[in-house]
Amino acid sequence: GIIFFTVFLDLLGFGLVLPLLPQFAKQHGASEAIIGVLGATYSAFQFVFAPLWGRLSDRVGRRPVLLISITGSSLSYLLFALAPNLATLFLARALAGVMAANIGTAQAYVADVTSPENRARGMGLIGAAFGLGFVFGPALALVVQGQRAVGLLAAALSLLDLLLASVWLPESLPRQNRVAQAPSGAGRLTRMVAALSYPVVGTGVRCFFLATLAWSGLEVTLSLLLKLNAAALLGVPNADQAAALVQARTGMVFALMGLLVATVQGGMIGRLAKRYGEARLAATGALLASAALLLLPWSPSSWALLAVLALLAVGQGMNIPALSALISQNTPSSEQGGALGTTQGYSSLARAVGPALAGGLFHVSPWLPFAAGAALMALAAFLAACRLIAPAAGSPV
Repeated sequence: GIIFFTVFLDLLGFGLVLPLLPQFAKQHGASEAIIGVLGATYSAFQFVFAPLWGRLSDRVGRRPVLLISITGSSLSYLLFALAPNLATLFLARALAGVMAANIGTAQAYVADVTSPENRARGMGLIGAAFGLGFVFGPALALVVQGQRAVGLLAAALSLLDLLLASVWLPESLPRQNRVAQAPSGAGRLTRMVAALSYPVVGTGVRCFFLATLAWSGLEVTLSLLLKLNAAALLGVPNADQAAALVQARTGMVFALMGLLVATVQGGMIGRLAKRYGEARLAATGALLASAALLLLPWSPSSWALLAVLALLAVGQGMNIPALSALISQNTPSSEQGGALGTTQGYSSLARAVGPALAGGLFHVSPWLPFAAGAALMALAAFLAACRLIAPAAGSPV
């Protein structure tokens, strides 16, 4: 219930700011290379701090960490709104990354209040909130003008989120299930590496990383593909005339994909998991996404493109919550925050490097980043089929 709205409001503010970040950075004199670094700043700091917040939530409970995270997000948006120069924009995005404890801790919250057989449905609802935030956030960005207004609106959404969570969000982790002490910085790094050595959890984290790496590359290259194939896909005579249309259609495409992902994760994933099992969903979803990415650059028309992107959205909608559920199911209750925070840390690393890698590959050849993404998802499907459907014997975490 309330955890869904907490995540939705948080991601609504994030989705409001993210599409306009390059535009505001350019107004402060940033080059394209600097804009790329600015975009990676959030994910880089989240990579470092997400596991820390996850382990802290295992020690003090989910509610305090979520409230701190939401408060920090609000402050980062306020700093963004008032930023007079590029350096302050970097500081605002760094603060946002440091305080980005929401998804991993929210997933741990869901793990606390759901049974293992209903875990995939719970994780799917978090994914649906995530997807809907990215649908309505960019839509809000179309009607709000200026850096100050965008930042203040995002801060206001976070404050509303803080109010709702403060009043209605109960603690989910009983005191008897909490760990006595959070690990040191070296201990956290050791645990991030050690997590990969366990059969189910390690494979789940690897597959999650591969899926995020492929998806984050698509976020950068889809608009480039639309502009390159403007005549066939958008019905305009040349790419130079398509800039505004590309921007609008890219936003529309991601909104439709977000809605489809939210539908799969919020309404279908629970029933599918009970019928087929999370491991089969993870493998099948990754395989569907791989096929879609391979077909994407060869789409001959806008309708074919939408069909391929729908296949991709269904694949990701099946894959991500199934992996989160598997990781959670194979983690002791006292370590849910740490395990899911570590997963989000690796996901942040993928988001930090994926766009730059995809952009470089597109510069070499337009089809190359999509082929690379297809290969990543095929590898994820192979790992899931070999190691999750019939996992090796051993301690899961």
